[in-house]
Amino acid sequence: MLLTIQPDQIQQIIPDANSEKAAKKLAKVNDWNNKGASADQWVWAEIKGSAIYQSAIFLPQLKCECSCPSFKRPCKHALALLLVYQEHPQEFHIQEDETQFPERVTKWRDKLTQSTEKKAEKANKPVDEAARAKRQESRDKKIDQGIEALQLWLKDVVNLGLGEVRSQSGHQFFHEISSRLVDAQAAGLNVWIDELSSSLYQSNWQQQSAFWLARLYLIAELWQKREQLSEDLQHELRQLMGINLASDFWATQATEELQVSVVASTTHPLQQSKGNFRRQWLWDEKTLTDHLILDFDIAPHTRYGITLPSQHSFKLKAQRYPGVKQQRLKLADNLMLNEIDAVKIEQQPPQGFASFEAALAKHAEKLNQNPMHLTSFWWMNPVRLSQKDERYFLIDATNHMMPIELNTAQFTRLWMMVSNQPFYAGLEWNGLDLKLISLWQGAHYQCL
Repeated sequence: MLLTIQPDQIQQIIPDANSEKAAKKLAKVNDWNNKGASADQWVWAEIKGSAIYQSAIFLPQLKCECSCPSFKRPCKHALALLLVYQEHPQEFHIQEDETQFPERVTKWRDKLTQSTEKKAEKANKPVDEAARAKRQESRDKKIDQGIEALQLWLKDVVNLGLGEVRSQSGHQFFHEISSRLVDAQAAGLNVWIDELSSSLYQSNWQQQSAFWLARLYLIAELWQKREQLSEDLQHELRQLMGINLASDFWATQATEELQVSVVASTTHPLQQSKGNFRRQWLWDEKTLTDHLILDFDIAPHTRYGITLPSQHSFKLKAQRYPGVKQQRLKLADNLMLNEIDAVKIEQQPPQGFASFEAALAKHAEKLNQNPMHLTSFWWMNPVRLSQKDERYFLIDATNHMMPIELNTAQFTRLWMMVSNQPFYAGLEWNGLDLKLISLWQGAHYQCL
């Protein structure tokens, strides 16, 4: 029996709006010939365009193949085939005789099988712990040199003064330390270098730049004293430097079942390379705990993982990235959306923090356990929007106010949506700025 594919699953892999539009034009079942399927969950068919194109899909992974010359994956033909299969699965009959499969389909199946076997062989290969420790020691020495260079650079910043750095043409000044950190295999820190650079040109640049300068000083000090840190903190420090987890790490990690609501999703450009990263915020209303699924889309190497639709409550299984406050989650690699127990939230939104005081206390608790912690997500019980002296605020149920990062145009659009009426709010807080990223008022939900 072949797998059932849901429309939400197809939405996950559409590369762009143009591909979707083109695929829908081709998604006519009668235009596809020589349709077939295999017991191991491949489906295939042919369509005539400027030539006859063979497309095939491995359903468990939604892995799309096509004989057309397009660089897009999936191309419009494979995407159209997937749409046809989703609407007309009865048209694809399982063929028992593998010798009758189309030649291209056989090659694609063999290639996937070989790739899977290689991955399994690599996963089962005994790890040379001595060699791993030697590689880590070598990289640590390089990072040591990078951190020493960073500390000298930070002293130069202080000696010059933030105002002087701001008034100079700072591109070369920041480029030199960024290049040095890349050479030292600590490129992950360049995210914070970029934050310091951009903060110098904000309206409240004194506060912003001092904030990021202090954080860079903290990281440099923590790295030099890393042997005194707990194992969890060392894990987080290494990830911050840009050191990836070992490939066999997840095999030893326990899987945990969570009951969460998806209440926000944000996409941001990567500062160090062409691509984007996406945060999906999950909320546990029983413990008032935020969870994070962080995905990267860097073509052609990676694309976003599964997208959990907002305004849904999920019972799902996930592993946690190592850390003191294990905020970030990892879903199973081959997880399909229809394998997750999901319920759309249509009436009452999940409960959140009753006040900013409670939310700040939770953030302070995280910082107390992990001084590197940066971004927290708050799902707030109804708040109201306010303006005072050209500044914008949110007011909680206890009538306490917190400034929110908005410009005049954004405030105007937001006011037209919510007016002075209470609404639930999804907020990101980094210890300095409060950003509104989703809202829920009555029956209306919107991710901003």
